[in-house]
Amino acid sequence: MTETLDKDQELELKKAIETLLFITDQPISIAKISQAVGVKDEGRVAAWVDTLRGEYEERGAAMQVLEVAEGFQMATRSKFAGYVRNLYKDKMTMRLSTAALETLAIISYKQPITRAEIEAIRGVEVIAALETLLEKALVKVVGRKDSIGRPLLYGTSAEFLRHFGLRSVEDLPPFEDFAIPEVDESESRGRDPGEDTLEADASPELEAKLAEDEGNADASSDAEASEESEEADPQTRGDS
Repeated sequence: MTETLDKDQELELKKAIETLLFITDQPISIAKISQAVGVKDEGRVAAWVDTLRGEYEERGAAMQVLEVAEGFQMATRSKFAGYVRNLYKDKMTMRLSTAALETLAIISYKQPITRAEIEAIRGVEVIAALETLLEKALVKVVGRKDSIGRPLLYGTSAEFLRHFGLRSVEDLPPFEDFAIPEVDESESRGRDPGEDTLEADASPELEAKLAEDEGNADASSDAEASEESEEADPQTRGDS
C-alpha cells in the first residue's frame, strides 16, 4: 500500500534526496535512497529523482544529477571542468600510462578476460599495467576461467563506470566504431599512412578523460626520457 503524503511532506523528502545526492562521493542506488529517507515505495523515490533531474536541466544549473554505475550522483557539468581543474590541479588527475590505457580498453570490451588473453592481443606482457589498474580499482578479479590452471578473469569495476560517467558497460561506444574506415585505393595514393585516424562515437566526457590521461602519460614519458638522456651523457652536460 502506498503511503499518503501531503505536499509539504513530499517537498521535504525531495529536499532530503537532493541532499543525499549532493553529499555522497559515490553513486547511490534507488534502494539506498529509499532506505535513507524512509520510503518503501522505490518507484515513488525514482520518480522524485527523475523530477529533480528535470528541474536541474530546466533551469540550466551548473550541477546535474547523473545516472552512473547503477546509481545516481550529483556532479558538475563537463563544460565547467576546466574551472574545477584549475582549483584542484593535479589532485584530481588519474595518470595512466599508454600501456595501462590499452590494457583497460581491452578489458572493457573483452571482459571477462584472462591475463594471457590480454597479452595475446597486445603482444606484450601486461603484469605491470594490470597491477596499476587493480591498484586504482578500475578493474577487478571477477572469477576464474574453466580451463587448465583456472586462470583469473578480469573485468571493469564500479569505479571504472563512475570515472568515465557510464551507467554500465553497455554504454561504451560500439567496438565496431573503432575500426579504421576503408579508404579508396585511388584516394590513398601518396598519402602518409600516419595520417589515418580512428573514428569513434564516444561521449565527450569519455573522450576528454581518455585524452587527458593519455596526455599526462606522454608528458611523463617525455620527462623521463629527458632525465635518462642527461644521465647517460654527463660530458655534454658539463660542457654546457
